Amino acid sequence: MENQCTVQVKLELGHRAQLREKVTSEGFTHDWMVFVQGPETGDIQHFVEKVVFCLHESFPKPKRVCKEPPYKVEESGSAGFLMPIEVYFKNKEQPKKVCFNYDLFLNLEGNPPVNHLRCENLTFNNPTKEFRRKLIKAGGVRLPDTLGS
Repeated sequence: MENQCTVQVKLELGHRAQLREKVTSEGFTHDWMVFVQGPETGDIQHFVEKVVFCLHESFPKPKRVCKEPPYKVEESGSAGFLMPIEVYFKNKEQPKKVCFNYDLFLNLEGNPPVNHLRCENLTFNNPTKEFRRKLIKAGGVRLPDTLGS
């Protein structure tokens, strides 16, 4: 029963947004950047195949795919929105991806720029030996067996 284990790995989702000095001809008031990364010590590219950022449909090519780091999108806009973010794994078995709804909120005039970070713990029960190696290489931690074997 060597595959009986649980591995937890951390992901950070975040964004920065700031008010532009001049509104663009399209009426964009803010510049923003959204990203997915590992914590300081983690290199998520070991287990992440790609990250798909699903922007609001008002953006040209709203589905943005990043297949290598940095996993980020930079744009200008005038309103915040809920952005689905899909993280695909380098895993032959299930799960093959995880989805997050990310709130890309913007700062109001007179407020400091936004610098937001959201931490997510991903827990994989009984990953294959190959995927487990990738998770641990990316900073994943093997959790103690709670079944009391």
